[in-house]
Amino acid sequence: MLEITFIPALADNYIWLLHDGDDAVIVDPGDANAVIWRLKAESFNLKAVLVTHHHPDHQAGLPTLLENYPAPVYGPASESITGCNRPLSGGESIELLGRSCQVLAIPGHTLGHLAYLVSGALFCGDTLFTGGCGRLFEGTPAQMVDSLAKLASLPDDTLIYCGHEYTEVNLRFSM
Repeated sequence: MLEITFIPALADNYIWLLHDGDDAVIVDPGDANAVIWRLKAESFNLKAVLVTHHHPDHQAGLPTLLENYPAPVYGPASESITGCNRPLSGGESIELLGRSCQVLAIPGHTLGHLAYLVSGALFCGDTLFTGGCGRLFEGTPAQMVDSLAKLASLPDDTLIYCGHEYTEVNLRFSM
């Protein structure tokens, strides 16, 4: 059975941990020490790493993590991500923990930003948050609108796993 938990990191980042039994996948390892500690504490076997985009708070932990846990690293082909050995562009389907994972191109926050949809769970990095969306660092407003429309077209029961805890800030802004 697929279980999803988070590893808190940095000021407000979520590093997502997907696991089925002893096998695990990590999403956006901005802090290697937090991930390594959790993998050791739970005796997980790291099977893959997913990276949504190139910003350091989502991938800076890769070199240290990979020294300790060599694993395939999936990430945007068009972005510079140290250790990415499985470059993706969106539209692909990969296998994670015995399940199909759909890769979605969702530019806006960054030009190569990706999201990963596995077993009804969407890992969307910095594109969508509770009460808001990501800032435009490289993409255009039109790209962000298209990406958000793509995410809105997913089934209503899709669970959203974003890259930061911005809920309170976003809701205060909206009020």
